[in-house]
Amino acid sequence: MTRSALRRVAARGNLEAIQALLAAALAPQGIGVTVGQQPESLLLRLQCPTAVPAAIVLTLLARELIHWPSYAHSSLLITASQDSNDLWEAVLDLTRPHELLRLAKGEHLRQQLPTPPRREEFGIPVQPLSTQDGQVIAAGLGLSLLLLASEQVTFLLSPLVTLVHELGHAVMAWFFGYPAVPAFDFRYGGGVTLHGDRAGGLVLLIYAGLLALAYFYRQNRLTLICLGVLTLLYSLVAFSPIHEMLFVAMGHGFELIFAVIFLYRALSGWGCRYPVERPLYSMLGFFIVFFNMRFAWQLQFNPVFREMYLMGKGGIDHDFVRLARDFFHTDLATVVGLYGFFVVLTPAIAFLLYRYRQLMLYLLIRLFFSKG
Repeated sequence: MTRSALRRVAARGNLEAIQALLAAALAPQGIGVTVGQQPESLLLRLQCPTAVPAAIVLTLLARELIHWPSYAHSSLLITASQDSNDLWEAVLDLTRPHELLRLAKGEHLRQQLPTPPRREEFGIPVQPLSTQDGQVIAAGLGLSLLLLASEQVTFLLSPLVTLVHELGHAVMAWFFGYPAVPAFDFRYGGGVTLHGDRAGGLVLLIYAGLLALAYFYRQNRLTLICLGVLTLLYSLVAFSPIHEMLFVAMGHGFELIFAVIFLYRALSGWGCRYPVERPLYSMLGFFIVFFNMRFAWQLQFNPVFREMYLMGKGGIDHDFVRLARDFFHTDLATVVGLYGFFVVLTPAIAFLLYRYRQLMLYLLIRLFFSKG
């Protein structure tokens, strides 16, 4: 019987055909196979001559299983042993063909390869960029440039930037006691954040939260010091014009913060369940960076664009005009130049956070450990 015919028989649940195919798939590793079944599951008992890693066995099995036309069972329960010692157990979900395909391609093997040894820089453990990290960044960089090359696609994605911008205004407003609601401006375009007068109860709530943290971490001297400094800084900012400046500035500031988050997730894979998420995060991060870079360039060197910006929107001045006039007491070009510097710095910040993430993790653990 040919292999293709054997696979059709195995797809109907014939245990002899299943055992013959899977034994042939694992033969390169010298692994013996015994097949059994339960109502919904196929039981696979493997006898390994050496301690073969589960990732290699799953890859070999998946490379055979993806060629079957269908499966009579919903899962494959695998138990591997060497002599009389159990090595490991694993489960293959046969209802998820995309997962089998991922295993067959060996993507999980590449993820489990040990990363290059971290070098020590000034006594701080650092995380170097891998080849895969470079590929993710290159893919995101290229995709973001393609998006920006099309005015139609840029227009479709600009609401994301607007939403993040208005969210920055709203978060700062709430943080300093002003109830605020971010929204799209359907009359003049862009967005708008509506906020009311300061509510003393919100400020008291923030102080109560800081007090509760101080009580919970009362045995950690470092945390108490940090909370004390944070409380002092918050008080100085909240009851001075600085909080109004932050409210105005953090619209554009939040755009850069989100760009850093997206780029960090692209580099580290933090929170990503599927490999495709990393280049998508990279694309979004670079899109925000280049979008703001183009905005700052036009505002600095395009007289028509600058004049339109100076006109404001609906009788309200734009953020950089207010920052230059009301807080920094300088010209618009200086504020825009400073912002352009931070835009260029954004990818570098994301890279540094990734490079020194072990240090950041240590500091967070040290700070939020209840005793110390």
